[in-house]
Amino acid sequence: MNSLRSLTFLSVSLVVALAGAAPARAQDKELVVVATGGAFEQSLRKHFYEPFAEQTGVRIRPVAASNAETWTKVKAMREANAIGWDIVTAWPEDLVAQADSLAKLDCSRLSNLASQAVDGACTERGLLRTIGGVSIVYDANRFPQGGPQNWADFWDVKRFPGPRAMPNAGAPWWPLMAALMADGVPRDKLFPLDLDRAFRKLDELRPSIAVWWRTGDQSMQLLRSGEVVMSMMWSGSGFVLKDQGMPVSVVWNEAVPNVAYWSVLKGGANEEKVYAFLNYYLTRPEAHVAFANAFKYDTSNRNALELLSAEERAVRGSTPENVAKMAVIDAAWVAVNRAAVIERWNRWLSK
Repeated sequence: MNSLRSLTFLSVSLVVALAGAAPARAQDKELVVVATGGAFEQSLRKHFYEPFAEQTGVRIRPVAASNAETWTKVKAMREANAIGWDIVTAWPEDLVAQADSLAKLDCSRLSNLASQAVDGACTERGLLRTIGGVSIVYDANRFPQGGPQNWADFWDVKRFPGPRAMPNAGAPWWPLMAALMADGVPRDKLFPLDLDRAFRKLDELRPSIAVWWRTGDQSMQLLRSGEVVMSMMWSGSGFVLKDQGMPVSVVWNEAVPNVAYWSVLKGGANEEKVYAFLNYYLTRPEAHVAFANAFKYDTSNRNALELLSAEERAVRGSTPENVAKMAVIDAAWVAVNRAAVIERWNRWLSK
């Protein structure tokens, strides 16, 4: 589990308004927590935000924002010297790229960490929140003798014929990592990414990529409709399809880790309440199981696995066996090279 350590619109006027509201908000015992909204936020609200408020009297006010929107707003808040949020969602590369905006966590203040959390859950800039992968998901009906089990198989259109889908969802290092693994690079020696080699390998598969999907819903619909027979997609989306009765298989072998952290904004006024929430989040394994069952991503509570059957544990992304199969991502390299990789990716896609 230590490998997880490697894993990985606000206008100025609104910022100023938030600044004016900050003292009142603190007096009202409120925390502002930023996540991606939708069903994910509803599940967080049900299993964590509302029970925390009932126990402590501190209300969680959720804010929905994408990753790009989050950091644009944080930058505006810092420039206006008006930090109106408390906790944000951060990806591994954000812990490096956005370090100047994030408070250092004092892990010793999380009394539940040792007894409840997976190893490496508390880092200098974030507390591990959710664990999943960007995996191969295939239609098992199309491959009754067994489908692809690694990225070399995904590239093998003779043994496993049919159109594929891959993501174009703001993280091109995912398909680039898959391409390198398909070309024989060990999953733990992918970085620094050999971009020339990765793009050459993608050139080979490109005629078989029917769609470069942008959202999880789109990736699921492609398999539902039969437009593709397999896809590189979020593991959570694959398990949603399974719950809906579709005969898909989700492959953890060589999956790209997809983890997220709770991070605390520097300069916030609610430090004590922030630590209270983070400490609370680590507890109640039954709530973590319920959340994971609803949204198909595991959390940093290691005791939740003990409440599952052996069959259920076998497909969870947080089990040591499945973590050991995943690729290793260098979040620091991604943070430094992100813009250049995205620029080259967009040029390649437009050719």
